[in-house]
Formats: sequence, C-alpha cells, structure tokens
Amino acid sequence: MDRKTTRRGVKLIVVSATAVMVLMFSLSINFGPASADTNFAVPLCGSGSAPDYGFTYDLQQAHWTVDWQDYASEQAVTEVDTILDQLNGDSIAQTMILIKPQEEVGNRVNCAVHFLRYMQLGLPTGEHKDNGFVFLIVVEPTRIDVHYGVGLGLPALTASELTTLNRAAEDAYQSTHSMDQALLTLIQGFDTLARSNYAPLVSPTQTPETINLPPLPSGPLGILSMCGLLCLGVLFLLFMLWMLPKLARSGIGFNPGMGGFGGSRGSGFPLGGGRGGGSSSRGGSGSGRSGRGN
Repeated sequence: MDRKTTRRGVKLIVVSATAVMVLMFSLSINFGPASADTNFAVPLCGSGSAPDYGFTYDLQQAHWTVDWQDYASEQAVTEVDTILDQLNGDSIAQTMILIKPQEEVGNRVNCAVHFLRYMQLGLPTGEHKDNGFVFLIVVEPTRIDVHYGVGLGLPALTASELTTLNRAAEDAYQSTHSMDQALLTLIQGFDTLARSNYAPLVSPTQTPETINLPPLPSGPLGILSMCGLLCLGVLFLLFMLWMLPKLARSGIGFNPGMGGFGGSRGSGFPLGGGRGGGSSSRGGSGSGRSGRGN
C-alpha cells in the first residue's frame, strides 16, 4: 500500500470519528433536557399523594378563589369573597374555589378532594366541624367543567343539588364566555343551597355582670366621705406633678398613647397586639376531612 492510499485512509477515519462525535453531542443537547423535564415533572392535580398531594400553595390566601388571575376579574373575586366570608363567619361552610387549565388536571374529582384536604378546610371541632367545601373549575378551550369536594360535616348537601349548581355555572359560562358570571352564578346558588340546609351557628351571648357599688352614707358622714375622696385625688395629682420631672431627668417618660411609662427611645408595645395591618387572609381552620366528591 503506497503513502497516498494510507493518507486517504487516515483522513477517512478522522472525518468519520468527527461526524460521530458531532452526532452524539447534538443528540445529548436535544434529548437531555427533555428527559430531565419528564423525570421531574410536577404531578397533575388529582394524581398526587398525601401529605401535600403535589400542591405548593400557601395555606392562607388573599381570596377564597385560587389561581383566578388569568381567568376572572378582581371585582368578581371580591364579590365572591363577600359571600364566602359570611358563610364562613356563620360556621356554615368554609369554601374555596380552585381554577385550573385542563392540561394541569388528571383525575378531576380527586383534584377537588385533594385540594380540600391540603388547604385543611373546615372547622376541627364543634357542632359544625368538618364543614370544608371546594369547587374545582377546569378550563377547557371552549367550555368549563365544574366539580366539587365535600367535607364530612356537610351531609345535607346532596349530589343532585350540587350537580345542578355545577351545570348552572357551566351554562352561564357557555352563554356569556365570562368566568366572572360563572363564578357569581355558582357561589350565589351555593349560598342559597347551604343556608337552606344549615342555620348559622350562633354563639351564646354572655349576660353582662352588674357591679353594685355601696351607696355613700347620707348626711354629715356622706359629706366627709366625699371630701376624703377629693383630698386623696388632689394628693395623688400633686405627687404625680412632683414625680414627673424626676422621671424625665432619669430618662423615663410617661406616654399616654402607650398607656404607661416608656423609655427614652419610645419603646413599648403598639396597640393591636403588635401585629401590622394588612389585607385579611383566608384559609382552612385545620380540619381537611373530606367525605365525597363529584
């Protein structure tokens, strides 16, 4: 074999090896991330398992409706809050709504029930315990599909009545293409249904305790008693006027807004238990016990 033939063979081997390496590198780029995404994909709603069922939501939400931002207006969500706040305040039902696109939902009934458990909806004790409830709205390209999950403490809410509510909300969306209208139709109907089956839980009112002060004696003794009280008040006022300058020089001052004495840096406990103001949060009371769904 001459040198010319040998060189051609070497070049062919180099070119072939280079082509194989390029092909392997391109395959690793194209298929590597896709397989990684498949391995670590978030489970579909309704396919998860306890304790979190695949959810990562905060247990306290700004609204009773969750994941509404891409579908409904804040005005409609706030109107829904007003109704559900009152149902919760009356201890009738602690209700949340979850809105999901169809590609993020597996078993739809399980999704509603799992969300009720995860959010720990329902009172944990008392006459109306386990009164959690969830509506799941699955958004499809041209329609919505409504399902529900019911707490163990709401047996009077029958499947036929709740299914009628679901169909009414679906029809409202189909005719108006408005998630706002569907939400209001659903929750207004649910409010009527829940109140027709359960009365508000009224806390027993406490009778205010009356303290009867002993009457002051009449005649000269009464006048002397009144003068004695006035004298004590004047003496206390004089004592405070004498003490305040001394306290101020020692770095301690009296702050009426704080309800007592405070240090020179204005230390003290703010009114309201030291908790800052802000929007109210909504979430479960700790039960999470569900009975059925549809």
